[in-house]
Amino acid sequence: MAVNGGMEAFTGSVPTGWTANDDSLVSRVGLQGRVHSGNWAVNLADEAVLFQEIAVEAGCFHQLSFFARGEGSQVGVTARVLYLNAQDQPTQALLIQVRQQDMVNSNRVFAHYQGITSAAPAGTVRARIEFTVTAEGGQSMDLDDVSFSVA
Repeated sequence: MAVNGGMEAFTGSVPTGWTANDDSLVSRVGLQGRVHSGNWAVNLADEAVLFQEIAVEAGCFHQLSFFARGEGSQVGVTARVLYLNAQDQPTQALLIQVRQQDMVNSNRVFAHYQGITSAAPAGTVRARIEFTVTAEGGQSMDLDDVSFSVA
């Protein structure tokens, strides 16, 4: 259900189908060791927020899965799924938080993160998948192979 979860297509510096809070904090990477699969991954600098909204049905559970690695030793990420109703009122459905000291940062090594949401409440029309990065001193995070599907 996620569009371009493999981060293989880009519009400028942002993966096609995704939105960033600041395009200058997002870039395409293709260097060996910085891509989990395919030819490209997306790199998110400190304070970058990358998100996508997807139509969903109320009552369903969803699974979020992604691969990430730190480009530096002080990189963290908060991944969340919010359910939105027709008035854009959010309900938090899933939170995955990786502290800076816990992010994998070895070359060619990605950690796999996944979680299952709570059931989408009545009135839900969309889910928002969102990644927010915190990094020290010019460090960043590589993100690839994002999957969001009915669990």
